[in-house]
Amino acid sequence: AGTESIEKGNFHPTVKSIDLMRWLCRLTTPPEGVILDPFTGSGSTGCAAVLEGFKFIGAELNDQYAEIAKARISYWSKHIV
Repeated sequence: AGTESIEKGNFHPTVKSIDLMRWLCRLTTPPEGVILDPFTGSGSTGCAAVLEGFKFIGAELNDQYAEIAKARISYWSKHIV
């Protein structure tokens, strides 16, 4: 979700389950904590972080993956469930 405007969609080779990443965020981060992901990739951890109410800092060297991550995280930050 969130990558509909990207020509190739989400083509990252190792997309993680957002549900799994939500559980890992809750498991490892204190309430109101900050999650740092130095290898953001397609942004699954960032999506999970915003859905769980955490602050998120992500870094990605690949511009195409960074675009995917920004689109996905933006989508989920507007559709918190």
